[in-house]
Amino acid sequence: MNYKSFSKPAVIAAFMGASLLLGSCKKALETNPYSFFTSDNFYSTVDEAYMAVLGVYGAVSTWSGYGWNIPMVFDNDTDIGQTAGIAADNWRIIPHYTGIPETDMFYGTWSALYQGIDRANVVLEKIPAMNAYTNGTEAEKAQLNRMTGEAKFLRGFYYSELVRLWGDVPFKLTSSKTGDDLRQGLTDRYTIYAQIIKDMQEAAELLPEATPTDERINKWAAKSMLARVALFAGGYSLRADGQMRRPDNYKEYYTLAQQQINAILAANPYKLNTSYPQVFMNQSKHIAEPTENIFEIAFYTPTGPAGEAPNASRTGYFNAPATTTGMYGGTSARCLTVRPFYESFQDGDFRKDFAIARFTIDAAGNRNYIVTGNGDQRWTVGKWSREYQTNVPTEIGSTNINTVIMRYSDLLLMQAEVENELNEGPNQTALDAINQVRRRAYGLDMPGNAVSFVLTNGGSGYTGAPTAQVSGGGGSYASVSISGRSGDKISSIIVNNPGHGYTSAPTVTLTGGGGTGAVVTASLVQKPTTDQVYIPGGLTKQQFLDTLISERAKELCFEGMRRADLIRWNLLSSKIQETYKKVQAIRPAYPYPAGTNFVAGKHELYPFPQNETDVNKNIGRQNPGY
Repeated sequence: MNYKSFSKPAVIAAFMGASLLLGSCKKALETNPYSFFTSDNFYSTVDEAYMAVLGVYGAVSTWSGYGWNIPMVFDNDTDIGQTAGIAADNWRIIPHYTGIPETDMFYGTWSALYQGIDRANVVLEKIPAMNAYTNGTEAEKAQLNRMTGEAKFLRGFYYSELVRLWGDVPFKLTSSKTGDDLRQGLTDRYTIYAQIIKDMQEAAELLPEATPTDERINKWAAKSMLARVALFAGGYSLRADGQMRRPDNYKEYYTLAQQQINAILAANPYKLNTSYPQVFMNQSKHIAEPTENIFEIAFYTPTGPAGEAPNASRTGYFNAPATTTGMYGGTSARCLTVRPFYESFQDGDFRKDFAIARFTIDAAGNRNYIVTGNGDQRWTVGKWSREYQTNVPTEIGSTNINTVIMRYSDLLLMQAEVENELNEGPNQTALDAINQVRRRAYGLDMPGNAVSFVLTNGGSGYTGAPTAQVSGGGGSYASVSISGRSGDKISSIIVNNPGHGYTSAPTVTLTGGGGTGAVVTASLVQKPTTDQVYIPGGLTKQQFLDTLISERAKELCFEGMRRADLIRWNLLSSKIQETYKKVQAIRPAYPYPAGTNFVAGKHELYPFPQNETDVNKNIGRQNPGY
């Protein structure tokens, strides 16, 4: 099976089967909105069981799941970025902290997650009842055991996301059947966490260790996700009384995470790509990288270029540089960064000018940098630029770019956090883990170099700023522009982007401006030493945690976890207020709605969807503040 295979015809077949065999109730019906049903004559073969498992995966391969809502709408307006504009669109209302129970994107995601859970429940009931499960060949039994592990993992994962977003939620471990009382009350999140942990532990015992050739989960990915779940269970969360608390036994969860991480690293199935930019270029072109990307959700657009197709993603369209249709497809560019986050990066960190796009792309495919005036208010996400994509016709309005749920660098940073917490300060294991991530960030092992620019001659006769063109050198995206004149001479330049991958100094050609003789010289930037890059020993527990909080922002920015991380550290409110003060210091008109809209003790959870509470009166209460 090739990369993307379960997101192509196989998953389409699974959904066709689902449309015939499985039905989801609509919000207007007096039934559970996340129920679905199977026929008794399905699950007669291993292939049919496999189709059903693909349906469990596919429940969240939609805009309501991980194609848009969860990573791009629900994880925004933090200390690293925000959604563009003020209007009544749901995708603006939610990140700007003005969502209400009636906001229908909440219901879409709630339903998608519960649909996945109910599909998993069906699989977990039906596969053990199959003749092949007990009497089949060894190969058939192995396949069915793997599918059971997948269903257990996915059920646990979907419940973990419900708990992360809504706290205490309805909890059900059996499939929904005609005649059931489908209106479940709220279950305490720690009861649910206990089952999530059990599901993921049992899944890991059933799943293969081999590196996957597709997006199916394996043993090490299940353990990685269990480690993340353990950190969330041991972190802060908003309770029904409006207070942020962590459990008294939170270190037991950190110990559980440590156990999973140690087992994974002992097996050594993962490694970092030496180039941070290449990770996202590969992702944008659908190039498999299972040693870097631990767990990802598959997407595929089988139909035309516009609108929402089954299994479509908005990665690279909604969260990309503003691009005019022409050489590349256009983008909506709704995910902005904030200037204070850009300024938090040190020079030499390759993530700085790759993850953050301080430019737009015109119809000819040229980058136009917006680094003066209030252009900083329009800086966007750069990781999935149209420049890196396939740009085939089916990836215009939607794309096929997978949503990566966890990368190896995330696992390393979790290891650093766990060791710091359990040892009351950073030990060598914690330092080694964070420094692996920083080593890659500063390109110590990456081919080629960045570029620096110096104005070596101001020339004469200039009445305007000439245009600077950078060419040669074997690398990509280095850019410089002229920023000032003194009389008729060029007096200053702006380095827009130091680029990456240069093996020799490029040439800078200046054209226009009415003058002659100005020279800008480029040279390769020497790579820093480990002493300049590595986090040193001797930090206190809090100092190291503060460093780690910053490092996670830089490494994992715009990948769907920042808001959740800040909540589990009980820092979302303070980081928003800190960012608000910084952008106000830049200019009072700098837009940052979270600074005035966020309410502590309310917005750390989302409201239960009104469509759900209208039907299910057993929920009994709303989340605090709504």
